[in-house]
Amino acid sequence: MPRLSKRYPKYRKHKASGQAIVTLGGRDFYLGPIDSRASWVHYDRLIAEWLANGRRLSQDADFDCGQMSVTGLCVRYFKHAQGYYQKNGQVTNEVAMIHCAIRPVRQLYGDTAAVEFGPKSSKPCANR
Repeated sequence: MPRLSKRYPKYRKHKASGQAIVTLGGRDFYLGPIDSRASWVHYDRLIAEWLANGRRLSQDADFDCGQMSVTGLCVRYFKHAQGYYQKNGQVTNEVAMIHCAIRPVRQLYGDTAAVEFGPKSSKPCANR
């Protein structure tokens, strides 16, 4: 039987960007410049939320319930993209392209439940 760990996820340095990073639930969260006060505050807040939700992220609980709409999913992905697509601490042009790609999906399928949305939903009308 595995041992239960009482350790917190490590605050560590992301070598490529030089930022502080923590991994929760298999996802990396960039916290800002390493050893800055703001990065430690962000780390403490994430760990507190993670512990309060039984070592799960609160966003994951919403997604697991099947209550999230396509709009909610798009918003979550866009926030992820803003943190992920960075170079030297600056957001890259990839984020603007993702925003342009997400817009028609939100307009057409925004109110649809995320669990009901899939590749067949986005096929052109002529092929249905």
